[in-house]
Order: sequence, then structure tokens, then C-alpha cells
Amino acid sequence: MNNQEPFWNKLSKNYDKKAKDEAYHSIIKKSKKYFKKSDVMLDFACATGLYAVEFANDVSEIEAFDISSEMIKIAKSKAVENQINNISFSQTTLDNKKFKRASFNTVLALNILLYFKDCENVLNRMNYLLKPNGLMITSTACLKEKRTFIGILSSCIIFILKKLKILPYLRFFTRKELEEKIESCGFKIIETAILIDKPATEYYIVAQKIN
Repeated sequence: MNNQEPFWNKLSKNYDKKAKDEAYHSIIKKSKKYFKKSDVMLDFACATGLYAVEFANDVSEIEAFDISSEMIKIAKSKAVENQINNISFSQTTLDNKKFKRASFNTVLALNILLYFKDCENVLNRMNYLLKPNGLMITSTACLKEKRTFIGILSSCIIFILKKLKILPYLRFFTRKELEEKIESCGFKIIETAILIDKPATEYYIVAQKIN
């Protein structure tokens, strides 16, 4: 399905231990105020279903997907374990034709935008799938925000690992560049926050569809 799938499959077993960090808890706390019980949500790159499972009781229905078969396997087992019936997990991509225009009140795009060379196409696709005034909620590591020596060193290491094809493609954003990219694709930013500042800036954005 995607040449990056083996990379994410390898990470699936220990994904939750690393993902449940300070940023994870902040995202949950900050996001819930935007949901209504009648909402239909799309969880783009849902990984092991961490956020979908957490938000299941806050919305009516969730479509959650990922390119990793192993991530989806874990996510489905969580839904069964927690007796959650309003999440549909699938191994697919954002381009799947089953996702229809103006179908979702909210699209979650957490820790995913930096993995796309064609970030503009991804943002436009999410805009297309959102209902009028729908929301995109994203959290992105802005790897171009070099605030500390550790941050600079981390960026250098990431660059080398990318060249060696050990890591998937990574796009280096500043916060301003990320905001401008989102706004250029038909969104109005309504909330921002720095969730983690070191070694890289984890930047949270809520943006509303305007066209």
C-alpha cells in the first residue's frame, strides 16, 4: 500500500509507550471542547487508535485509518477491549474514494503533516472532506525551529537518517511556515499552542474551513 508501511509496522509494538507524552495529554485536554455528540470525525493516520479511542464518547462516529496494517490491528483490538462500537478502523490512505466531500465535522491530523512532500495537496484534500465551518486539528513537530543545541543536533541526525533512508520523508517547518501553508489551503486558524518546546517544537493548531 505504501513504501513507508514497514517502517511504521516496526514501530507499532512500542508506539503507545512513546506516544503518550506531555503533548498527547495536552491535545486531549485542548481538543475536546471542539466536539459535539452529533459530530462525525476523520482520524487521519490514526496509528494505534490512541486518539480515536479517547474521543469515541465525545462524537457520534469516527472513521480512523492508517497505512500500517500492524497499527490498525492494535487499534481494532483496543476498540474490542473497550467495547467501542462507533469507530471504523481501516488500512488505507486519505485519497480513498469512500471518504466523500463535506462528510466530516472534524479531521484529526496529528503528527502526520511533516511526512508529506505534497503537504498542500493533503491540506486541500482535508478541506474538501470537511463540512462547512468544519475543523482540522493538527499537532506537528516544527523541526526548523532550532532553539537549543540539542534541537540543532537532533535536526542534523534526522537529516542524515533521511538520507540513509532509515527514516521516511520529513518536511522541516517553522511555526510560521506551517501556519501560512494551512491558511493558503482555505483554513482560518482559531487556536495555536506550543505543546513541547525542546528538543523540537511540537505545535498545535486548530483551523476552520472557510471555503
